[in-house]
Amino acid sequence: MIHYHRLGSVPPKNHVTHYEDGKLLMEQCVTRVGFESTYSILYYRTPPTDEFSVRSAELPGFCPVEPVVEQPLHRRHFRTQDLKADGDFLTARRTILMNDDVRVGICKPSQQAKDWFSNGDGDECWFAYDGGGILESVYGLLPFKKHDYVILPKGTPYRLHPEGGKGTFLVFESSSYIDLPKQFRNQSGQITMDAPYSHRDFRIPQEMLTFDEAKHGKGPYPLIVKHANRITVHEYRHFPWDLAGWDGIMYPVAFNIHDYQPKTGSVHLPPTVHITFAGRGFVICSFVPRKVDYFDRDGLKAIPCPYGHASVDCDEILYYVEGNFTSRKGIEAQSISLHPMGVPHGPHPGTYQRSIGTDRTGELAVMCDTFKPLLMTPLADTIEDKDYHFTWVKRESS
Repeated sequence: MIHYHRLGSVPPKNHVTHYEDGKLLMEQCVTRVGFESTYSILYYRTPPTDEFSVRSAELPGFCPVEPVVEQPLHRRHFRTQDLKADGDFLTARRTILMNDDVRVGICKPSQQAKDWFSNGDGDECWFAYDGGGILESVYGLLPFKKHDYVILPKGTPYRLHPEGGKGTFLVFESSSYIDLPKQFRNQSGQITMDAPYSHRDFRIPQEMLTFDEAKHGKGPYPLIVKHANRITVHEYRHFPWDLAGWDGIMYPVAFNIHDYQPKTGSVHLPPTVHITFAGRGFVICSFVPRKVDYFDRDGLKAIPCPYGHASVDCDEILYYVEGNFTSRKGIEAQSISLHPMGVPHGPHPGTYQRSIGTDRTGELAVMCDTFKPLLMTPLADTIEDKDYHFTWVKRESS
């Protein structure tokens, strides 16, 4: 996803014999868009097709899930901080908002990971709100830290281990890909020098996954697979993620939001300057502490607070992480605001004027813009601040 990488033992050419201790390894190609796009080649000690059982299952709150039927059009605020921690990285997942291109969820595990999971519907992006841990996948071990984005390619078997078994995560689940925007790569695929990050900012697996019975237990080994809004459990008698090596350009990566390099203009720039990742029908953006707009001439000053706008083709959500949220009142860390297409939105009364003359902002937040309406799930309905839409007309004195 970022650049070519090789880990472990691979032969000098693709699709040729590769032995380990006299045993022929099984080559598996993991490809995108048929065979027309990115790929990685994995060398298995035991074929990954050696399953003995497949059965249906459900993960309540995550899959299957359907949206609320009746959803009047208005601005919304969801208090995800009110959700309780329960389960592991998989059983604690809860979908909050959804459309055909992306699903947005919250995961608050309270225990260490148990079973392995693979999303057959699309790539995933996990944002670590309050701590680090280790991502254990077929591609190896990838440590992550607080405020990291962790991107997982579609079809990757993995377990996510938060430190101490506890954590809070914002999770984007694509129905396609999550990658760097095309404008941040040159014709050779290298990240451009005017992009808000460089290749050096991305961390990738550096250590192969090694089977350990004390850690991984005895078989059978279930793999929980999500596809087409359904869950199936595939069981193996052997540990199925035991590789000798792999190479390619598909693998998990980690990127810390504090490594994002923000842009500032003399007057306020549109939210598109905060784009970090892109998927089909949506973008993920990073709002980080930065210097703000500095126009000051002939008695006119820049207004650093975001201007009111009607993005008539986009829904916008903002996940508040920490700092001073200059354009909103009544918002706390872990809040999610939804400002839908069809309804104009902007700063709360008082915040617009107060921003004049400030020279920097300390807010930290993750934004997602979508080109299809986001619909809330039944769980989202239970944590919604029902009065949020009207906070624009309730003045500070009220």
